[in-house]
Amino acid sequence: MSREITPGRCATCYGTGEIVTEQGADVCPDCFGDGNPLGRGAKLEWRLRAIEKQRRGSGRDDEADVLWLIEELRRCREALVQILARCQDADEGDALATDVKFRANDALGMYDPQK
Repeated sequence: MSREITPGRCATCYGTGEIVTEQGADVCPDCFGDGNPLGRGAKLEWRLRAIEKQRRGSGRDDEADVLWLIEELRRCREALVQILARCQDADEGDALATDVKFRANDALGMYDPQK
């Protein structure tokens, strides 16, 4: 059975917000029932939370390293959000702020650069 995926809709549930499981219909784990795909930032945070949940208290040798890496990633992303916000407040003629804004957004994926 093939279905066409409408651009901008969730590829897992085809935009319906639900998936079929052995227990019946369930909320789509990728879009949380919205039917629209999450942005890169939201996807990244949910994946980090899943990794963090899996590793915290696991007793594995790499537990501390993975948890440290997750916190560093969050800290760096927060710094980029602050940089992006400051660049958006800069004058439109400021070429440096414009370049930094686009580079920070490219790393964060907060806004569609085509719009």
